[in-house]
Amino acid sequence: MANKSKKILLTLLLSCSVALLASGCDKLKKEPETETQAPTEAPTEAPTESETETETETETETETETETETEPQTQPKELTAQEELAQEKDLDAIRTVYAADDINVRTQPGQDGEIFDSFDQGETIRVVGETPNWYVVDLEDYEDNGYVSKQFVSDQEVAPKTEEERAQLANGGSGETSSENNGGTDTDAAAASANTGSSSVDAQYNVETYAESFPIEATTGANMRQTPAQDGEIINTISSGTKVTAIGYTDRWYKVEYDGAVGYVNKNLFAAE
Repeated sequence: MANKSKKILLTLLLSCSVALLASGCDKLKKEPETETQAPTEAPTEAPTESETETETETETETETETETETEPQTQPKELTAQEELAQEKDLDAIRTVYAADDINVRTQPGQDGEIFDSFDQGETIRVVGETPNWYVVDLEDYEDNGYVSKQFVSDQEVAPKTEEERAQLANGGSGETSSENNGGTDTDAAAASANTGSSSVDAQYNVETYAESFPIEATTGANMRQTPAQDGEIINTISSGTKVTAIGYTDRWYKVEYDGAVGYVNKNLFAAE
């Protein structure tokens, strides 16, 4: 009977041991599965942060580089006459601007274009087209258009130069027109004679007479006309660098004595000595 009891106890102990072992094995099997799930979260979060930071840095650097590269482009690029003409375009409507200073009208865009007319400071300019750096302007006295530099043009009205300012420019900026300096010279006599011979033209065009004549030099080829007007009859031609004697003036013209004759030349084509 005692042996039977021992066997029963041993059987119970073995059963408990097997149950405990089975429970421990289940735990051991389940715990590694829980631990192996952890790495799946890390790869998901890490690349997201890395990609976001990379994209942000790339976008910031790209924007910074783009802004830095576009900032220096503030000055218009100098172009040849051919490049300017290749980009010429007509305006949809005539635009009115004003001469910010005495300005030359040229046959083509660029300083190499021949000067054939001019605008005085404050004059209205009719713009019919443009290139990158020049305006195409309509001139009443010419069939063809001309070109004026944009840098000497204003969208706002500009006051014209006064007669005193023009007298100063004509006399090299001194503003002195007294005849006491030479006490009556041959040029004064020529001026007096010219004034008598062209008194009707002077009256018609309000030509003023300088108290003292002075030399001026042609800065480019110029026409000497019978009247101070763009359609005045051409009575002589004056080469660049030729000196003539200024004896009178209007707002846009010099009255000059040259080669034994008296006529009128465009002020913008001459410089006082």
